[in-house]
Amino acid sequence: MIKGIFSTIFSFAAAFTVAVPGSATAQDQWPSGPIQIVVPYGAGGDTDFHARVQAKYLEPILGVAMPVINVTGAGGSIGARQAKDAAADGQTVLLFHTAMLVNTASGLADFSWRDFELAGISGREPGGILVVKADAPWQSMSDLIDATKADPGAIDLTTNTGATTYLVGALLNNTGAGFNFVDVGGSADRLAAVLGGNVDVSQNPLGQVKPYIDNGELRGLGSLAEARTAALPDVPTIAEQGYDVAFQYSYFYLFPKGTAQEVVDKFAEALKAVVENNPDYAEEIRTTYFEEPYYRAPDDAAKELDAAESQINSVEF
Repeated sequence: MIKGIFSTIFSFAAAFTVAVPGSATAQDQWPSGPIQIVVPYGAGGDTDFHARVQAKYLEPILGVAMPVINVTGAGGSIGARQAKDAAADGQTVLLFHTAMLVNTASGLADFSWRDFELAGISGREPGGILVVKADAPWQSMSDLIDATKADPGAIDLTTNTGATTYLVGALLNNTGAGFNFVDVGGSADRLAAVLGGNVDVSQNPLGQVKPYIDNGELRGLGSLAEARTAALPDVPTIAEQGYDVAFQYSYFYLFPKGTAQEVVDKFAEALKAVVENNPDYAEEIRTTYFEEPYYRAPDDAAKELDAAESQINSVEF
């Protein structure tokens, strides 16, 4: 009889233990409050845009606010480190892009994306454009590169030391070109420099230079994308002109190392729902940045970053 009573008590206790809140999985408990998205650049740029527009569509799915925290400096490395050192509770996530790999390769950062938990790729920019003034003598990439070979160092190309624009310049010179690299600052400064005739050639985001190509002030010689964009259908890719140079940013989310896999998976599922299945989101990125929705789950995202890393590591910084 006593044995039966204790058996009943233990069974009841076991059942009660399963039911208490503390036994819930990390996925069931998460998110426990607002999820901070760390953007390692200033407000108003492309990375900030992606964070804010994706947060807007993620919030109803995850059920919490997702404030964007802009942390600038050192090519994005300061913000990335802040996110890396945050608590691994799923309440802080970093949105960065392929420039992070360049920061690692160039020594600007002493950590890499592998020091985080990858939650997937959420977007891809449509490819930068190499532009010259409309009255420049070069009509194609062949004209331009042949001119640099004929007089190495005489033709300026905007690059930023240790950044992706430097990578692109190095890849072009690796094909036999002889550009002189000039660091004039960020994309707005690069645009002003080429429009003002202070540099010969500049590489800039598509959305930034499209109005000037459309109105005839600039000529687009080549796109860094893998395929032509519908936004500038008359501008061929650099690759299709015979030069093995293509580079596009991929935007990806990273949680601090040690964040529960269930949390990463739940975030990735929400991200997939927004990017692949929300027509309002698709229209917003097409209108603002001429992008098409682009999502890669964590495993495929890791393969893409591995390939980008191999390309980046082929260049000496």
